[in-house]
Amino acid sequence: MSFVRKSYSEITESILSQVTKGLVKEKHDFAANRTKYRLDLPSVLDIYRIDGTAKGSPCTFSKDKDYRLADSMVEWLSGAEKPDDNTPFFVSYRLNAPQEITDVNPGSVIRTIVESIALEMDFLYAQMNQIYNSAFIDSATGKSLDLVVSLLGISRKAAGFATGEVTMGRNNEPGEIEVLREIHVFEGLDHYELKNSLAKNIKKIDGVSAEAQAIFVQGKDYGFTDGAVIWINGGNLPDKGSVFYVDYTAYERILIPVDKRISTYSRRPENVKTFRTTQGAVLTKNSEGRWEVEVPVVALSPGKEGNVFAGAINLIPKPIIGIDFVVNKKDILNGTEIESDSELRERAKRALEMAGKATLISLKSVVESVPGVVGEVKMVDQPDGVPGVVQIIASGGDPKEIEKVINETRSAGIKVEFMPPVLLYLEVQLSAVAVEGMDHEKIREEVDSAVRQYLGGLNIDEDILISRIVMSALSVQGVKDVRDVTVNDAKENVIIKPNEKGELRTLEVFMEESKA
Repeated sequence: MSFVRKSYSEITESILSQVTKGLVKEKHDFAANRTKYRLDLPSVLDIYRIDGTAKGSPCTFSKDKDYRLADSMVEWLSGAEKPDDNTPFFVSYRLNAPQEITDVNPGSVIRTIVESIALEMDFLYAQMNQIYNSAFIDSATGKSLDLVVSLLGISRKAAGFATGEVTMGRNNEPGEIEVLREIHVFEGLDHYELKNSLAKNIKKIDGVSAEAQAIFVQGKDYGFTDGAVIWINGGNLPDKGSVFYVDYTAYERILIPVDKRISTYSRRPENVKTFRTTQGAVLTKNSEGRWEVEVPVVALSPGKEGNVFAGAINLIPKPIIGIDFVVNKKDILNGTEIESDSELRERAKRALEMAGKATLISLKSVVESVPGVVGEVKMVDQPDGVPGVVQIIASGGDPKEIEKVINETRSAGIKVEFMPPVLLYLEVQLSAVAVEGMDHEKIREEVDSAVRQYLGGLNIDEDILISRIVMSALSVQGVKDVRDVTVNDAKENVIIKPNEKGELRTLEVFMEESKA
């Protein structure tokens, strides 16, 4: 049965009409085999209106066409429209009796009392309306919608935590330690890794050669490369099966612990964004000769609140001994908000189609439901014209979990290939013309943020448009013009292939003073 909410004014007028005009609204239950219904009060002067439900919809019935008044009874006419069987109908009728109360002007006693009652009844109608709407997927919201879609085995996707990598390092070499008499057994190999991977240089190697004690000479008998002893063919070698001893110096091991807090900097504590390391790491020298290491991190705050641009993370609240700096060299923008009501409704409406396990929509839906999957999931049916093959391209999420839901959903005989998008790195440059007298550095920072916001939200197979970059920069107050926009040294839009996704690598914003 449908529910129709009455407004405050309707309630007020209904009560006042009964009190001052003798109008009564009476409920009856319609039965198909019955045509007459006696009204509760005698001396009925006239039936004002009858409301009910006909053919499943609210209906106001017509006097002398659908019904008539006969001896204080409602009589439904033959061949007329009648209420649906077993549904209520409401009869509003006027009594043939004088009314004592006539003053219903604003401020009168009776109107004040009636309006107070009507206000409470209006609140009750509002609660009933909310309860009624909570039962339907198109009108339910919040927790009520969660309960409705749970009937289909669906739950709302929680907010995703932003994840990425930070670089930790130091500006000079670590201290040194001395390792003495490290034992190795010579088995005829030419390559022996030292136990300390941070070995710096070898001081001495001694052992047994030709059944006599010997000290081996670096450069003649052995070499030292990347923490390993390399025995030289033609030099003196230890006897096979004998032990040789290595004395060497090594750099101190600087350990970055798991669950270490790092953050952005702000003078306002509520604006600080905190991350934690998810794996331990040891500081090493990279191929460029710098003492740095990449460490995976995750935001402590879920959703987009944890997203940061490159260079924003620069603080270690509780310092790590031996570490001088921390920085995120790339944007970390993959934090996702909790699934909205509209998104959840759309996914729930596809649930039955998913149960069929036979459509591209069902595959796309289950992949989108995996925690951590960001942006739009791209589906390619029959790549290269091969029937029975579907490619799924998705960013984020656990690949093993994605493979699992694909195998649970795909149809028999269909081969589904999952792959992350190919990242096309973008190097963007532009010049912003500032209004005369404006703070150039502040405008440059805001333009940088606006452009990064656009580029950070790119989906798979979404072209990079020069016009969108210009619009993003022009949205900053104080920017008069935008010139010389280039992406990867070209002044043209970047066309992205179906399996590609643009990702910002560098962004340079140059400022110019307006000459006009």
